[in-house]
Amino acid sequence: MKSIVIFFDEHSDFEEKKVFDGKNALELSKNWACALGFEYFYVNASTLADFLQQVNSIVSENHADCVVFSYADLPFLNVALTEKLLKSHFEYKCEYSFADGFPYGFAPEIIDAGTLKILYEMTQKTQIELGKNCFSRTGIFDLIKTDINAFEVNSVLSQTDWRLWRFAFHCGYKENFLQCKNLLSNALEKNICVFDKDCDVEVLCKTACENLSCLKTVPAFYDIQICGKEIVACIYSPYFDEYSKKNNVSPDKSQNFMSFELYSNLIDDIVRTSDSAVISLSAWGEPLCHPDFFKIIEKTLSYQGISVFLETSCFNVDKEFCLNLKAIVENALVRKNDYDKIMICVKLDAFSEKMYKKIHPNVKDGDFERLVENVKMLCETLPGLVYPQFVRMNENEEELESFFRFWNEKTNPSFGKLTIQKYQSFCNLLPDRKPADLSPLERNPCWHLRRDMTILSNGDVPMCKQCVFSNIVGNVFEQSIEEIWKKTDNALLMHLSEKYPSFCEKCDEYYTYNF
Repeated sequence: MKSIVIFFDEHSDFEEKKVFDGKNALELSKNWACALGFEYFYVNASTLADFLQQVNSIVSENHADCVVFSYADLPFLNVALTEKLLKSHFEYKCEYSFADGFPYGFAPEIIDAGTLKILYEMTQKTQIELGKNCFSRTGIFDLIKTDINAFEVNSVLSQTDWRLWRFAFHCGYKENFLQCKNLLSNALEKNICVFDKDCDVEVLCKTACENLSCLKTVPAFYDIQICGKEIVACIYSPYFDEYSKKNNVSPDKSQNFMSFELYSNLIDDIVRTSDSAVISLSAWGEPLCHPDFFKIIEKTLSYQGISVFLETSCFNVDKEFCLNLKAIVENALVRKNDYDKIMICVKLDAFSEKMYKKIHPNVKDGDFERLVENVKMLCETLPGLVYPQFVRMNENEEELESFFRFWNEKTNPSFGKLTIQKYQSFCNLLPDRKPADLSPLERNPCWHLRRDMTILSNGDVPMCKQCVFSNIVGNVFEQSIEEIWKKTDNALLMHLSEKYPSFCEKCDEYYTYNF
């Protein structure tokens, strides 16, 4: 049977950097294809349907029976693992094969030529909307999953399940490029022959998960407080009390804002540092209260690698607000970071007005009904980008099922979009209200120390959001982001040795993950 290699080349900014023993990712992936002895072809497509059409044409022209598919920016594609995958694919006469439990970047996907034709037909008939989606690294499997029982799917399993670490060894984004670069550096220090045909992928994975420079590259999630003002109090947030103690004024009377000029400079610095990231404007306070809210959104979305995340009580929403926000979002270019341009979570936390008032004690009669109408208006204006949110607590657990059943329906205003959040005690600043302990049996190094940076309105950076206004490690208006980011390295090193700073010992947010 004739097999060919198809590479998807998205022409990233990092795929041609020669940092891998004098070579770049494109050269190394080409070497991998040559070591397999297969012809290779490059494809670039905007949509999933367009990609499948191009690949089917190449398969037909070359009379191929099987496609070995990979992105072109993977420097660590492993020949031995690929050959094992191919052997299994042909032995069991499969239609689609993949390496399961390994980090992304070590193995390709194997697809039967006939299956590729079926997948393309699906994008023209039963999965038209999915076919219009931008092509992504999970695009093929996402399509197969829509009717997975119709295909013979095969996998080669790793000895250890490495998915917990969420590694992705590609050169599409800066954080992943640095992860690849740092893995090679650490492997060479241990005399591991990374590019040898028989290199053990499991050894590389173990090397990555034990090394700080692989676990932590650049921030991927910036949680920024642009506004000190908060309209609605809630029993799951310490913000009202902590802000009042710090500033001798209640946050609903606050006039404290990060100026647009300072924010604009900060975003420029974030892009220089991280290249791509999700920017939350909701670290604390109600972001919609900022006098330059629309300018801030427009500035943030001017960078294609940046997406905006908002948590809001939604009381500042009216028709004019919705139309202004819609215009900015529609005028922004398509994102290059696999996320939507903007994602909005609305803090509902209840299914009934009575429960809403219990969770949000300073609201008035009729506010919940007005809030639900605002959510509908926002959903109609920005379809698919609004997520009604429910923070799960002992107090509202009885309404969780009703909330889920209503908002999960595809016919409701949010088109089935919703989010259920875990309760946080902020290291015992708040009482324990968790209805269930969801923490894993074994503690992992904290995701927030690895990926997140919280920035207060005055530029102060606490070690993490759980610290609220304490444990400040720097100020973004006085120091570079890179300099501040390194300040939490020692805390993460302690996590790796299973010894935790006193503040971290009381925290159970280490296993939660933001983007």
